[in-house]
Amino acid sequence: MGEFKTRGIIIKQSDYGEGHRMLTIFTEEYGIIKAVSYGVKRAKSRVAASSQFLCYGDFTLYKAHNKDIMTVDGIDTIDGFYPVSENIKKLSLCVYLSDITYSLLGMNNPDIRILHLFLNSIYALAYRNESTEKIKTVYEIKLMCAGGYAPELNQCTSCGSFEIYAFDLLKGGVVCRSCGGKYIIKINKGVYKALSYVASCDDRKMLSFNADDELLKTLGKLSEQFISLQLDQNFPSLDYYKTMTEFG
Repeated sequence: MGEFKTRGIIIKQSDYGEGHRMLTIFTEEYGIIKAVSYGVKRAKSRVAASSQFLCYGDFTLYKAHNKDIMTVDGIDTIDGFYPVSENIKKLSLCVYLSDITYSLLGMNNPDIRILHLFLNSIYALAYRNESTEKIKTVYEIKLMCAGGYAPELNQCTSCGSFEIYAFDLLKGGVVCRSCGGKYIIKINKGVYKALSYVASCDDRKMLSFNADDELLKTLGKLSEQFISLQLDQNFPSLDYYKTMTEFG
């Protein structure tokens, strides 16, 4: 493959050998890929400042035809979303958003819509006056919609009734009182309207609604449990984010 360029954002980083760093990059053309930033911990490394979590930019990568792992030759940073790194609650949320994105997409599956949803959420955390809980919940719902898990909200997923009593996490949609199952969360009209709005609105307007703390609490519980059940995975990064939220 040789040398090539791609635009993307670093969603994970880890130490790799002595003085090196493995980067997981969510790119426009190739989806989520991995590349090693060699010598990044050396004082004279020209990519040390850019080889960081949430660095968004243009990556120059190299892949030899007989090797699976790519190497980083250069990074031209567009944005580092630095205000996020100064707030442990926001930073921990970004780790969780990265984890659920990776879990849903896997490696080498390009999805420009999900990339833009992710970037817009990180931008909102860094530069907009929005609550972390709102951004978390909206991204969870939008991610599931974009990933093929859009909830059924028009009628009961079991019998077709137009009565709305709860959201069934396993069936992935609303259910009536008669069809309530084991994995349900009761929802009121406000939660239903907010869920419907986020699921169907233009991605650019996904945060353009008002919700009080109680509504966001219920909606957030619904969205995070929906993801966990549908993807069959628990996320320790969510637990850590909640711990940081308790401490303000």
